[in-house]
Amino acid sequence: MFNSVTHQPTPDEARELLQIILPQAEQQGVQFGLETYEQVKTRTLLEVVDAIDSPALGICLDPGNCVAALEHPCDVIDMTARRVVNLHIKDFAFARQNGWVGFTYSGSPLGTGLLDYDHLHKAVRPNERHINQVVEHWLPWQSTPEETCRQEAAWTTQSLNFLFARNPQAGQR
Repeated sequence: MFNSVTHQPTPDEARELLQIILPQAEQQGVQFGLETYEQVKTRTLLEVVDAIDSPALGICLDPGNCVAALEHPCDVIDMTARRVVNLHIKDFAFARQNGWVGFTYSGSPLGTGLLDYDHLHKAVRPNERHINQVVEHWLPWQSTPEETCRQEAAWTTQSLNFLFARNPQAGQR
């Protein structure tokens, strides 16, 4: 993440801090991905990554995180695709609150929500570029810990089935 609990650097400060550690990361073959999320606009993250222009620095793309900053997930995908080094794959949806006043923004099983995975896959080309796709969930709390874990297992199975159906060669690794 760009920010920490105790420090919210300006873009210039972030660039300076990253430039201190990146030479060693480059030597050791380590790659950092700054995650897209609502606290820092995607354009700001991308400006820092582009200004540094190091093979050790890219974007960890999580399109669902940016909605809270009023950024459209497809716009975030398009902006960052060329710099993505890691993907967080989770689906998300809006639901009306009881009484029809307000909305809840939360996770949904992969393939059932608003994530345009096919667009993401086409823009980023994770298989061709050997980019990891990390499955995540914003699973709403269920009635008990056991039910929450059962639901998480079901979502994980659905997510993996969804990904393998769209990435058949991934199952052969």
